[in-house]
Amino acid sequence: MSPSNRTNPSPPAADVVVIGDGVIGLATAVAIARAGGSCRVVGRTITGAASSASAGLLAPSIGRADQMFRSFMRASRDRYPAWIHWLAERTGVDVTLNRSGIIELGGSEDAAPANDVERLDDRALHELEPTVTPGVAGLLYHDDGFVDNVRLLAALREAVRCEWSIEVADGRVAAIEPGVDMCRVITEDGRAQHAPSVVLAAGAWSALVAGAPRIVPVEPVRGQMLQLAGCPLSRAVSSPDAYLVPRGDTTLVGSTLERVGFDSTTTGAALDRLHAAAAAVVPSLGDAAVERSWAGLRPMTPDGLPVIGRDPDLPTVVYACGHGKNGILLAPLTADCVAAIVEGREAPIDIAPFGVHRFVE
Repeated sequence: MSPSNRTNPSPPAADVVVIGDGVIGLATAVAIARAGGSCRVVGRTITGAASSASAGLLAPSIGRADQMFRSFMRASRDRYPAWIHWLAERTGVDVTLNRSGIIELGGSEDAAPANDVERLDDRALHELEPTVTPGVAGLLYHDDGFVDNVRLLAALREAVRCEWSIEVADGRVAAIEPGVDMCRVITEDGRAQHAPSVVLAAGAWSALVAGAPRIVPVEPVRGQMLQLAGCPLSRAVSSPDAYLVPRGDTTLVGSTLERVGFDSTTTGAALDRLHAAAAAVVPSLGDAAVERSWAGLRPMTPDGLPVIGRDPDLPTVVYACGHGKNGILLAPLTADCVAAIVEGREAPIDIAPFGVHRFVE
């Protein structure tokens, strides 16, 4: 063997190379392994990555979405109990899941089917959450909730470590070279991986991977967050200006929506607005100490829908990116869909609306 080969060997091919080590990438790798495939995860955790910066909301009922996308979100949410149960058995890492519902203050019942939502007047709301500002009404979405995304990320990393058919290669991917039957993945240090399928799951950085068959219109959108001391709520509460999520003995408050490129720093003005918005919902939080603050970069597409599926021209490339603020929510179903795709099976749910072909360059 020549010295150059010893220095920079090319590893044996896996069935799939997954680009990205966030929740979407790791969940996809685990789903591929559970389906009997082998894969290699290539990624490096970057400051501002959305997976660890999220509040972990599982809230398909809140916000505007057409029925197709809402059904996809709900189906992914409903996978969570069995998914985290399997993760706990496989890894020993327990992931907190709260399915006691989410309260939306001032919401419209048109947002979700009637059997999932309950109108709360002032009295009913305060029986559930007595610390919320008096005199307001809202909606309770019974099946929504939240998950501890930090524990989820830890469980997925451990699940990847436990699977003999998954390898992890540390490094940022610079480019891919897709072919008809094989695709090469090249990291910034010049190492090459190759596989019959490559999954692009690099979050907000997906559009920076050179060589993709087409431009992937994913841009970073910054969301700033606070962690306040004290936990006066038992379930997540969403208002027009902020959402509040109980996490242990603290409360997470988010979030902003800022197009500032890859800047993941925080700003005093935005954090002050979030604190004031939290106090408007729960007055006692007005005096709560700020334990920490941070920002994450959401991978947003122009239409707010994820990009999932094979490239129509070079099917060695599979997309699993652009999940926006719903990456945690959509991880289990996205992973199952991608695992089916790379195996040549039909996805468990219709993903045609998420194809990359919907964008015109």
